[in-house]
Amino acid sequence: TITAYSPSKSKKVKFYPLTLSQQKQIIETAGDPTLSILAFNKLFYNILKENIIDDDINQYNTVDRVVFTLALRAHLSDEVELVDESKISLLTLINRNVDIKPDLNNITITANEFVFECAAPTLDIDNKINDMILKKHKKINDDTLSLLISDLYVYEILKFIKTLSVGERTINFEDNYVQALELLNNIDSKLLIDIADFINKVRDAESEFAKIPDSDSNIDIVPNFFIL
Repeated sequence: TITAYSPSKSKKVKFYPLTLSQQKQIIETAGDPTLSILAFNKLFYNILKENIIDDDINQYNTVDRVVFTLALRAHLSDEVELVDESKISLLTLINRNVDIKPDLNNITITANEFVFECAAPTLDIDNKINDMILKKHKKINDDTLSLLISDLYVYEILKFIKTLSVGERTINFEDNYVQALELLNNIDSKLLIDIADFINKVRDAESEFAKIPDSDSNIDIVPNFFIL
């Protein structure tokens, strides 16, 4: 079995190693760079769900996913070749990452009459919204690319909002993401600036766990990361 340390729960999590079939499926998600990361994350969610041992993957978030990915890849081979053809040990990153303590607490953001409860998305929520995007944009061409890019921006915000309160009414976004998306599209974008800042904070935390030691670069966790 493989052990990875969850930064959001401050505990060790056990997984079965990747099978050859799973590794092959991951590599097959490589393709259009705009959609391949969504397809990769969707597939990897299913793999984590299948391989986790005596635990529920849905309690972990997207920052944890970085750590889990490194651990599963390190089991295949600890060594990774970088763009400049130098090589690093993934175990070096994994051991360092145990000491990183990101602030991932939920936050409440008030903007005019709107009160947003925001959180780093769980893997379950991330997967549901990625699935919405992939179903809407099955094929990409020059005519639809701009629509996809604008959708990605809106759907990204959707992932991070748990509830929206206006007066005494509270809307739980998880209850109906289609309705939540329609509501979000009708809010003054200026009122979402603080949410965008929180999103950047979480994404920066994800990057920190993939940061190459003594460098400003990160390991790209994409399908090609699993090609040995």
